[in-house]
Amino acid sequence: MRILLVEDDEILAQSLNTALSEQNYVVDIARDGEEGWEYAQAFTYDLILLDVSLPKLNGIALCRRLRKENYHSPILLLTARDASEDKVAGLDAGADDYVVKPCTIAELFARLRALLRRRSASGAPLLEWGELRLDPSSCEVTYQGTAVNVSPTEYGLLELLMRNPKRVFTKSAILEHLWSFEDPPNEDTVRAHIKGLRRKLKKANAGDAIETVYGVGYRLKPLSESEVSKQDRTLRAVAEAWKKFKEPILARVETIAAASSALASESLSEQLRQKAEQEAHKLAGSLGMFGFSEGSHLAREIETWLIKLGAKNSGLGNLDSSDRATKPISLLGTDLQIEDLQALIMRLRQEIEQPAPTTSDPQQTIVIAEDLPDAPLVLLVDDDRALNNQLQQEALNWNLRLEVVETIEQAKAYLARKVPNLVILDLIFPPNPHEGLLLLEELTQQYSELPVLVFTMRDDFHDRVAVARLGGKAFLAKPVAATQVLEAAVDLLQNQRTKEATILAVDDDPIILQTLKQILTPWGIELCTVQNPLKFWEIFEKTSPDLLILDVDMPDIDGLELCQVVRGDRTWHGIPILFLSAHRSREVINQIYEAGADDYIAKPIVEPELIARIFNRLERTRLLRSLAETDALTGVANRYRSTRELNRYFRLAQRYQQPISLALLDLDNFKNVNDRYGYATGDRVLQRIGQILRLNFKSEDIVARWYGQQFVIGMYGLNQLEAKQRLEEILELIHQEIFLVAGKEPLQVTLSIGVAEYPQHGIELDKLYRAADAALVRAKHFGSSGIVLYSF
Repeated sequence: MRILLVEDDEILAQSLNTALSEQNYVVDIARDGEEGWEYAQAFTYDLILLDVSLPKLNGIALCRRLRKENYHSPILLLTARDASEDKVAGLDAGADDYVVKPCTIAELFARLRALLRRRSASGAPLLEWGELRLDPSSCEVTYQGTAVNVSPTEYGLLELLMRNPKRVFTKSAILEHLWSFEDPPNEDTVRAHIKGLRRKLKKANAGDAIETVYGVGYRLKPLSESEVSKQDRTLRAVAEAWKKFKEPILARVETIAAASSALASESLSEQLRQKAEQEAHKLAGSLGMFGFSEGSHLAREIETWLIKLGAKNSGLGNLDSSDRATKPISLLGTDLQIEDLQALIMRLRQEIEQPAPTTSDPQQTIVIAEDLPDAPLVLLVDDDRALNNQLQQEALNWNLRLEVVETIEQAKAYLARKVPNLVILDLIFPPNPHEGLLLLEELTQQYSELPVLVFTMRDDFHDRVAVARLGGKAFLAKPVAATQVLEAAVDLLQNQRTKEATILAVDDDPIILQTLKQILTPWGIELCTVQNPLKFWEIFEKTSPDLLILDVDMPDIDGLELCQVVRGDRTWHGIPILFLSAHRSREVINQIYEAGADDYIAKPIVEPELIARIFNRLERTRLLRSLAETDALTGVANRYRSTRELNRYFRLAQRYQQPISLALLDLDNFKNVNDRYGYATGDRVLQRIGQILRLNFKSEDIVARWYGQQFVIGMYGLNQLEAKQRLEEILELIHQEIFLVAGKEPLQVTLSIGVAEYPQHGIELDKLYRAADAALVRAKHFGSSGIVLYSF
């Protein structure tokens, strides 16, 4: 864990540094408030230990400034001031705790641990991952009760991962947390410590606790398998309990049915009505525990119906309680219909006669998704069981976790527990024909970012308009093949995963640049800034922004000239350009648009207008770019776009003396796949390969399909050997893929790969491609599923 100590007393600072370091904390020391502010802005800390009496900026003011900037890490004030008003001032400024000097090291450490535990997601003093345990109070690591001997750095690394079990840490983030500012190592050190920690955990039989998220970093491996098995055991236990209690529950239904029959024959007593009401109340509470949420809902409706009937009977004020208990109850004078009660009882019987939900039951009401923890989660809300099972099986081929509910009430209960990545929703749920639309409206209001695909028999134009108005993202009319439904789902998910935009702003006024950063950062936009126009082109090519913001008046080179330079470059002429300027004259505005600007906003900046203009321009540009630059079948870049990006990387590689590896990936014997399984299956294989490549290469890598079954990968900054390591992991992932085809044996595919490196094998794309292609030919010659590195 990394701590910032802000203390101007040198002796105390060093004493605390020594004590904290012995407890495996990484400590940075700031000697005044301003320096503490700079450290907090530059690095990530798990806790700040802050003196109150500091030069330049006192601790109270620093604490208040940090909280004003939405700084969320715990802050512990350490001071000799023990007056009540001083404590109140510190806590009101945003401190989490207040320790008065002098205090013992033991007390200070206890307060530190308490604050860190409070910040931890689990809140537990003992950190656990299965049988692996880490005790922060004693700095001990055990597995199944046996001590695991780790170094201080390995301990800090494991503690970081266990305190944040769902977070992926990049190597740079690990460096920030575990090493001080004065002595930062390189990323190879992180790899070495990860390797050493893994070796010690395996030696202790703790297995692969640390998972590499390829292209991102490291995380604690999810315990998904054990969690699923626990869920299975729970459901099976519920099924066993259902076998035991089914008969008593059916007896309760019979009591309600007897009351209904008595009412129909005008012989229902108040005593029997009360008994039926009590049984309905018990059913409403118990059926849901056995997985019959719809049955619980029906029982509650019956209970409400009987309560209304009882209210009418209680209105007989001229009779005493004994007379009311024996006098037959009539429906006269009420708006209740006996047919409604009988229909509810019949539906309740049908619901209970179904098998209780278990993971092994193919007809279960809620289908447990396959163990694909990294796959998108899709919720299907539809009461067509045959179609649901078909979609469930097909979803495996699309790397989707599909979970199914069959009623609106079940959907609401599901969403109360977890939110999926996508909802597929039918509109027709008897007896209320509007329930589907009502749920769509609720989803739009409560989960505005959740895409909904409407899939229904209702294909009226008015239904399409209603779905559009209520926020539905796509509409499919039944009947449609399962593959088309899942293809539409994948398209929606890809649109939702559009990467955060990068914007480059050029302005000589640092206040404007800082204001833009404050406005745009909360919207998920990465803002890069340039204050000196002479450095524009170097930063522009390096950042590759999605949109450009320019000022008009700047020294050396004005914004109009920069705009003309960008529009004159074939690579960048299509980027959207927005001008911010204090000029309002018609002449200047005309010059802005003549230079090639897409939009213009007058200063001072109005936040809603700026956000709306930027996102409208980004969405329009992305749509046009996607149509023109994306391979329609696989979703990766097409040849036009990848050629442009590779040429840009060549220029950067030449400037910064960096290697580039170009890999050609070709599916082996793909013609046989099309001939034997059909072109639809061949397309599905290509789609899945494209998806695997997109998910497992870094965002800065170039992933493209140039033709047929051949994919092109450009990896900036990697030599051939480093590229080979990455590609071997891709080959293993693809080798594990199994494609299920109705009526045929499962299909597995392999790839052959050729790799060439810039600049030794070619300084132009055409020559480098030919070298990689020659290596690919040799890989095919040696056999399927191999990698060959080009050599002269």
